[in-house]
Amino acid sequence: MKLEELYNQITEKQVEDPELIAQIKDFAELSDEIDRTSAKLKLLQSKYKNLEDIIRPVLEELDETKEKALEVENILVTIKRKGFDRTSYAYKDALEWVRKRINPAMQKIVDDSLEQTAKTATIASQIGVQKLEEESKLSKFMDRLKGAWKNFTQKLSAANNQLSQDIDVLKSKV
Repeated sequence: MKLEELYNQITEKQVEDPELIAQIKDFAELSDEIDRTSAKLKLLQSKYKNLEDIIRPVLEELDETKEKALEVENILVTIKRKGFDRTSYAYKDALEWVRKRINPAMQKIVDDSLEQTAKTATIASQIGVQKLEEESKLSKFMDRLKGAWKNFTQKLSAANNQLSQDIDVLKSKV
């Protein structure tokens, strides 16, 4: 089929329904927005991955000290799921390997083939980030400590004023 014949077979239908025209325009705008958002998402995922590669080792070291999270101002970073190593076997490769070998101890060959084709995948831990609605525990403790100190100094000041007044009264009597 020639290119000209193919071109002649392609026909476009002109849309005249105003509602369908509006829906098509909305569809086109959404398609463009999805494309822009996808590009932006890829960029954000790249930045996220780079930062995650920096933060994950720090969080995994925390586990050794039995601590569970990193807290910065009102942000809490934790490990949602610990990473682990997973071993899987490439059965197709193992069976091809077995077919190439001739050995009366077939079970031994199958076992050896599975061991040689075992693959271990490292499953990375998942990190969770939460913005804390309320102040952190340290901030709360510091606020309580400041409040207690302020209360103490006010009482001390009041006692000092009362003591000064009592001394003045004593001086006037002497």
